[in-house]
Amino acid sequence: MSFLNELAIKAINDPYLETLISKLEKIYGYNFAGNTIIKLNGKEYTDLLRFSDILCRSDLTEARNLSYKIISLLYDFYSEDIFFKMQATTVLVKLGNFPSLKLAIGSDEFNLDEIKVESIIKETYQLAPDSKNIFTDAQYKVFEELKDSNHFSFSGPTSFGKSFIIESFIKHLIKERNASDNIVILVPTRALINQVKNKLKKEILVSKYKILSHPTVPLLFRNKGSKYIFVFTPERLISYLSNDNPAINYVFVDEAQKLLTENDSRAPLFYHALMLAKRKSINLYFSSPNIKNSEIFLQLFGNSTDDTLSVTESSVAQNRFFIDCVENKAVMFTENGEEIDIPYDSFNTNEHESLKNAITILGREVQNIIYCNTVDDTIGYALNFAQNLEAKSNPNLDCLIDLVRTTMHEEYYLVDCLKKGIAFHFGGLPQRIREKIEVLFRNKDIEHIFCTSTLLEGVNLPAKNIFILSNAIGLRKFSDVDFWNLAGRAGRLTKDLSGNIICLRLKNKKNRWDKPQKDLKVVKEKKVNKVESILMTNKEKFYINIGNSIEEKPFTRKSLSESKKKMFETYGNILSYHALSRTESILRSKFIENNKDGTKILNKIDIKNEVPKEILAQSMNIKLKYQNKILKKGEDLPNIPNEVDYDACLKLLITLYDYYNWRDEESKGKRRLGKNKKVLSYYAVLMNSWINSKPLNLIIKDIIKYYVSNKKDILLGNNFYEPFDPSNRNHINKVVNNAVFHE
Repeated sequence: MSFLNELAIKAINDPYLETLISKLEKIYGYNFAGNTIIKLNGKEYTDLLRFSDILCRSDLTEARNLSYKIISLLYDFYSEDIFFKMQATTVLVKLGNFPSLKLAIGSDEFNLDEIKVESIIKETYQLAPDSKNIFTDAQYKVFEELKDSNHFSFSGPTSFGKSFIIESFIKHLIKERNASDNIVILVPTRALINQVKNKLKKEILVSKYKILSHPTVPLLFRNKGSKYIFVFTPERLISYLSNDNPAINYVFVDEAQKLLTENDSRAPLFYHALMLAKRKSINLYFSSPNIKNSEIFLQLFGNSTDDTLSVTESSVAQNRFFIDCVENKAVMFTENGEEIDIPYDSFNTNEHESLKNAITILGREVQNIIYCNTVDDTIGYALNFAQNLEAKSNPNLDCLIDLVRTTMHEEYYLVDCLKKGIAFHFGGLPQRIREKIEVLFRNKDIEHIFCTSTLLEGVNLPAKNIFILSNAIGLRKFSDVDFWNLAGRAGRLTKDLSGNIICLRLKNKKNRWDKPQKDLKVVKEKKVNKVESILMTNKEKFYINIGNSIEEKPFTRKSLSESKKKMFETYGNILSYHALSRTESILRSKFIENNKDGTKILNKIDIKNEVPKEILAQSMNIKLKYQNKILKKGEDLPNIPNEVDYDACLKLLITLYDYYNWRDEESKGKRRLGKNKKVLSYYAVLMNSWINSKPLNLIIKDIIKYYVSNKKDILLGNNFYEPFDPSNRNHINKVVNNAVFHE
């Protein structure tokens, strides 16, 4: 062990340093709550900076993170002090954190010989390709490893700059390989496509490359010999690889942790898309947040697990708080896992008043993200918070308000919020509206944004503070990775040295931090456990259940959720495709190993199936029995109508309902189509409007007419129905939200 590492370990274990940091955190916590009665004395301040100087010279992540934490905490109180700026320069150059250096010292420069030399070296060698930006030490390490690998998996904190590394590596590939490769960036949802695509268009300036997001390459581009960078969801990648398209050379998987989600029926589609890519010998690269064992993604696809790197070094520090408005308690969690009571007493028996107080006091003078989990909560909390604020005079907000009114509906609640500089954000909002909200938030026209888990999908929207009102996604509790992926958005690299995570319990309700001792463990300990894949663990008798799905036998547990059943069924379809296409995979080999009837089940599939493999590859969510049944019908199948109107749409939907057995297959779960054919008349209105390219505002008007003319009831919260009233704003907003979710 080097002398500097020995010195750093001594410092980390020094009780005096622990006492100093604890006092500094207490000062920060008190100040955060609006109280400045405690201060460091001169010796304590100097000693903290000296400890930070010792720790930053180590190559131990714990030491480097602690060094940065000290600087980030002191910054709020000593940012104008010359001695602080000198020491901050040393620390941040040693850490290679040049984005934070500019923020910490402003325009000042300190000609310290050792630091000047190191700064010149890092600014030269760690300069990102075709950029003025400099890699941090940790980013540079990942970049160099990527350059030497045919496949790779890396993870890092949310604020680590993973997208920046991938963009830089793509620039490197284009230059080194003379613009000869086609590349895919795989994102988990449609919500991310435009964000990534627009960023790439700004970064990749090689004229030969076209940035596309649809799985059909225009003939004009093909004739010109263009090369491509595609931004795809798994569904689009499956479609692309299943048809005659230009060969792909590299796939970069953003938010790779989505592959491991056990209660998400889209996780199998991720796996299927990447298995198709693997089968075509495409190089796979995985990027994920906060995952200790990032090699798991390489294991899933049979690649060497040597090519992996899990980074725990932070570019932005985070401070953690719990405000309990039920028990009237407020604490800050220290670096060593202790709790410091902070002088916060703005509790209220009304949850909306409690939230307003917390944002006003703890979120003063900065931008805030408020995570609310459900769409109803997101809109409700935003609307209540905005209600008593003064209206803002802002031309950018006015433009967005006009856009919402003209493209959605003049009575939509987002208008009320935007007038006050507040917004809500969820995946179902029209893409154009969502992107405008993101731009105005980054430009500080919008002060506070209330959101659902869309931010967990990788939407790049950090803020100084993030208030977390629920510790769940839907009905599922946060995993360690979920929490830190969301919480990691507190603090913006180049804008903040640190961010604040405020877990806020507003009411005693399930999944609202209702079991603080248990729920807050991940917050307090800052620990992310190793992640697992059900393909490896065989949890919940996975391989027995996908065999049962293929053979249409009951699952081993009657109480399975609909999403879990859907997951088993989709993996069963993927396994069937692997058997028919003779694809070697972990899924196939583990199935034979863990299901005593595995080989027999796979052989039966080969005998029974007549559907071409190319068609099966594109339809993993449809059971083989329905596809074979439809194939056998052949010429007896009804024709697709030549002209599209309401009646034609309804007729087609009824046909699909019957052939694909929607009554059983699509009648349960969160996004069910409906238990009977009556609901198809509503979908026919949507379908007819959408196919005939009606704008969203006219689709919404058509739906309102449908509700009125058919005297329909509208479903409100808690499965409560009311007769639809077109003069009721709540009813109108329900119609709008239903329309945007189905658009």
